Amino acid sequence: MLAIETMAVGQVLNKMDKMPIAGVNIYFKNTSKGVHSNDEGYFKISTSGVETTLVFSCIGYIEREIKLKLDKSVGLEVAMEEENTLLQEIFIIPGSNPALDWIKKIRLSRSQNDLTRQPGFYAQSIEQNLVLLSKVNRKSMDKKLFEQLKKATLQHTDTALVLPLYMSENTFSISSKDKKLIKKDVFSTPAMGDKIISQLVGEIETEINFYNNSITIFGKSFVSPLSNISNSYYRYYLTDSINAVSGKQYNIRFVSRNPKNLAFNGSFLFDSTTLSIAKIEAELPLTANINFIENLRIFQQFEQLPNRRWTRSFEEVMFNTPFEILSDSIRPKPEIFVKRTANYSINDSIRMLPDSFANTEYTQITLDQKLSELNNTPILRTAKWIADVVFTGYLNLGKVDLGKVQQIARLTGREGLRLNVPLRTNENLWKNVSIGGYAGYASRSKEIKYSVGGEYRLPGVSRNKIAVNYTDDYRIVNYNYSNFNYLENPLLSGDIDIANTLFSFGSASNLNHRKEFLVSYYHDWNADIETNTFLRSNSIIGNDKLQLNNSFGNDLTLQYQSATIETRISFAERTYEDHLQRIYINNNRPVLYGVFEFGSYHIGNENGNFQKLSLLVKQKLQFGVGEFKYIAEGGVIAGKVPYPLLHLPFGNNTGGYSFQNFNLMSYMEYATDKYLTLHSELIFNGLILNQIPLVKKLNLREICSFHFASGGLSNTHSSVLNIPNTTQPLYRPYMEVGVGVANLFHLITVQSVWRLSDLNKQNVIPFNIMLSINVGF
Repeated sequence: MLAIETMAVGQVLNKMDKMPIAGVNIYFKNTSKGVHSNDEGYFKISTSGVETTLVFSCIGYIEREIKLKLDKSVGLEVAMEEENTLLQEIFIIPGSNPALDWIKKIRLSRSQNDLTRQPGFYAQSIEQNLVLLSKVNRKSMDKKLFEQLKKATLQHTDTALVLPLYMSENTFSISSKDKKLIKKDVFSTPAMGDKIISQLVGEIETEINFYNNSITIFGKSFVSPLSNISNSYYRYYLTDSINAVSGKQYNIRFVSRNPKNLAFNGSFLFDSTTLSIAKIEAELPLTANINFIENLRIFQQFEQLPNRRWTRSFEEVMFNTPFEILSDSIRPKPEIFVKRTANYSINDSIRMLPDSFANTEYTQITLDQKLSELNNTPILRTAKWIADVVFTGYLNLGKVDLGKVQQIARLTGREGLRLNVPLRTNENLWKNVSIGGYAGYASRSKEIKYSVGGEYRLPGVSRNKIAVNYTDDYRIVNYNYSNFNYLENPLLSGDIDIANTLFSFGSASNLNHRKEFLVSYYHDWNADIETNTFLRSNSIIGNDKLQLNNSFGNDLTLQYQSATIETRISFAERTYEDHLQRIYINNNRPVLYGVFEFGSYHIGNENGNFQKLSLLVKQKLQFGVGEFKYIAEGGVIAGKVPYPLLHLPFGNNTGGYSFQNFNLMSYMEYATDKYLTLHSELIFNGLILNQIPLVKKLNLREICSFHFASGGLSNTHSSVLNIPNTTQPLYRPYMEVGVGVANLFHLITVQSVWRLSDLNKQNVIPFNIMLSINVGF
């Protein structure tokens, strides 16, 4: 007897708007044989049994049954109708959705129901963070390694281990203006664990407020189900009602219209009298356009106060991310599981916490013991090396660090291949002192160049640090000593290094010899304001790449001494202190830099004085469908100066795209003594690309960029030093625009960039397709 097979292939659509419906349960009636529709609503199902009734069910839609012919294959287009649940207390008008009426009312009441916005609001919270390493493959370990990890293991099976990586408990005071850390305890968490995981956990916005239009997590903006634009991103269904002590409460389920959008699936319970949220559960779809994050879930519980207002009492956030460092060909792949719980109290007395830590099956004592056992195991040592390089630019070698790692090698036309040995002492040798530098030998020029220096942190609560440094080396000719990017990004040097050497696919040639002596003092006024003072004595030696010529000679040496006062202002920004190095964890608020420099110079028979004043502001803003970031800077230079002391807008030196540079501007094309510049990017979370079948599987994001420079230049500067013919004033504003896609392979951004100004100049490149590397969520 031949086997029978009944099969159906097709697509499930919304009857109203013909949009595909993902995640529909499709099964043969009275059997366990079932599938789910994919992102485009497509499905394929077959059975060798005698049942021929196919059932389609999905939350928010009316269930459908379709009768098939036995032992036949058929193609189907199934239209499902949205379901309006009829509750006894509500009169339904045919064709209307009562959930939308409630959503509109809740939106209008947000300002009065969100207590965190009310003047005089005060609360305290205890937040517990727990990070586990799960699915660690036991079969790939040798016996010795397994015995080392066994004591630290929370759970283990024949194939996998579960290990604790990090735990912390933070106490915060919360007001309508800010949130301040009162106390932090990391228990027996290894020092490197605090370094790695606190940054990962720190990427979770500590105040997730669904009353806002958007929610920022991991630096990405998610559309709130109560947002003003939420109807474009969510479908709503009124599903239940309950009689609570406070009165009637209703439950609304919300479903993301497109599972690629940064919008949630879930439900919330609200009080019908005050229109306040009483409970909300939200989960990000697995296919959402975000990198490295899976199974993101948020739960919030609210309680009613005597004045009938509702306030948050408990919050839970959890997610997991792949940990490919320990992966191999055997599954399951290791994962990092992160969970954060927060208990809130609106008065000074914090509520008693349960014995379980972070609302898990483990107690605080058990986790603390396991963490202490995990110190010094191979897994922690491997993770520490990686964390040191990624977050600080240094690799720990015991009592000294190797780095910065990007200085290990570079390739230049003048030097050829140059290998450096960069080292510094760390806290394992001296707690408040660090001595370091580098020395390197160039294969072509046969020269040894070096830098040496030291830092000392003064005693006291606030950060006060003195540093001294001397450098004898070649630098890129338009090196900017006051570029904030080098201060804020440990992996940037502002000079030719191994990174831009590799990315430019060639050797750099625009270098000149310099001798630099620097004394600096760093002081924190408070948590948001710091001032750095620099005293410099530099000798800049001319050559064919930096022509220092005037009536007294060629290839002269420019000597100058200056004092620079640099003040940085941020707003509630977190920082991480790694020995004497500060790492900034930026938020969505602006960061301001004010720089004042004054000094004197000597070149040939020319002497003079100068003053420089500049102001810079940078910010990254999240909104419902993406993010916008910008860097705006303005400045003025007083006194006639040799052109290397002018403002030289940074053109392209690598061939790759850079957010901070003018990408189609030639090297040292312009010089100014008063200027205004803007670098900006607008990145959407797949606003258009998420709607295109197949393409949306790539999780691409749209990107637009705009770069602008305007300025002027007095002709008095040329009397000090001849300005090269290729370097000209900005007679008219310079502009360039770009458009492209980001997040290709979770890593690459590709942009088409057009130059809009001075297109008639010689050797101008009006258009180019440019790549950049960006790693992020």
